[in-house]
Amino acid sequence: MYRSALLVLLLASALLAACAPLRSRPIGAPVSQTFAEELIQEWSASAVRFTSLKGLAKFKLQAPGNSLNGTQVLIAEKPGHLRAETLSPFGAPLLLLVADGAKLGVLVPQQNVYYTGAATAENLGMFVNLPLRPAALVEVLLYQPPLLKGWKEEAFTLAEGGWLLVRHGALRRQELVFNLRRQLVEVSYFEDNDLVMQVNYAQFPEQGEPFPHLMSIAVPDRYATVSLEFTDLETNAVLRSGLFQLAPPPGAKVVYLTDE
Repeated sequence: MYRSALLVLLLASALLAACAPLRSRPIGAPVSQTFAEELIQEWSASAVRFTSLKGLAKFKLQAPGNSLNGTQVLIAEKPGHLRAETLSPFGAPLLLLVADGAKLGVLVPQQNVYYTGAATAENLGMFVNLPLRPAALVEVLLYQPPLLKGWKEEAFTLAEGGWLLVRHGALRRQELVFNLRRQLVEVSYFEDNDLVMQVNYAQFPEQGEPFPHLMSIAVPDRYATVSLEFTDLETNAVLRSGLFQLAPPPGAKVVYLTDE
């Protein structure tokens, strides 16, 4: 049971796409590089204002052999501070994870086991199943997914509405989709033409801060679909000290993670 909880720790609803060299969605006419840069700049200037979030979210997980619904308390702060508590449908704590930028701590209450080690992508990936460092994961949560440094950029209109921007790097490619409101709604990362990760954003409020209330991540080789929908959300909140530290409770078994 607790292993299922590890898979759902942090994020969101996405369609799990197959590894494919080309997008299936039809594209229209190309657009100018100037317009594409305007889309990037508008999104970046808006998103960079978000430095922290705290909220309550509903999650759903569908994966081979596992289906799980529950609630998650999530707190994130730049550059790499993270706190996530996953609850069962009955409100029982399944897993508590904290990262303070340098150290990672994870408590599995049902087993009374505490894991600790450096806040590396490898250690975090053991629990959230994502190939990201904590700082990069926080960026995704704050609507600031990392941009690929590319040597070539292309941009097209989409037949369904909106725009597709493609950034090409050495053996890598990134595709960004903007809707007709010029909001970033999807980011896909490819390596050797294989989709390795996809991030989706949705449910932007009609008024107030343009921050998505539905986030998503899919990693195709995990064959999992996860959704995270905020029912209560505050951005740029003032966070109390100590939120991103976690000590093992009395009697807990302590497991030290590799720092490599």
